[in-house]
Amino acid sequence: HCPVRQPQRPELVPDVAFVDIPQHVEVLKDMLLDWSLGHHLLLVGNQGVGKNKLTDRLLGLLCCEREYVQLHRDTTVQSLTLAPSLKAGVVVWEDSPLLRAVKEGRCLVVDEADKAPLEVVCVLKALCEDGELGLPDGRTIVKRGDSRLAEDRSE
Repeated sequence: HCPVRQPQRPELVPDVAFVDIPQHVEVLKDMLLDWSLGHHLLLVGNQGVGKNKLTDRLLGLLCCEREYVQLHRDTTVQSLTLAPSLKAGVVVWEDSPLLRAVKEGRCLVVDEADKAPLEVVCVLKALCEDGELGLPDGRTIVKRGDSRLAEDRSE
């Protein structure tokens, strides 16, 4: 059983045109099973076989908000955590899709991971496996339920 979410930002829930062909329905079932067990999903396949469409369909069915990042050969570990934005003619640094996904409990879709430098892939792999990532500004991402998230009541 996998609960359907109540999105805070419905515009971030994918809504794609999808044709339920038997092969894709089988893949969706497998994806849903892994998702319901709390596993991270990795879809590997040739270009154009429908990996993004399958992902968006699953997230749409679950009403799950999505953050998206497309990696490339120039992606850096820093660009995984901070993203430049132009506001009133000034460049400001804001949280990246990865950090927004963590903070808001959204799904992060990482596209083209095979194009990224090895150190970027290693950081993402460590985050998935360990549930922890130290950020350049001193903050640390830790998985929900980590005892370090408890308030220090001695102060």
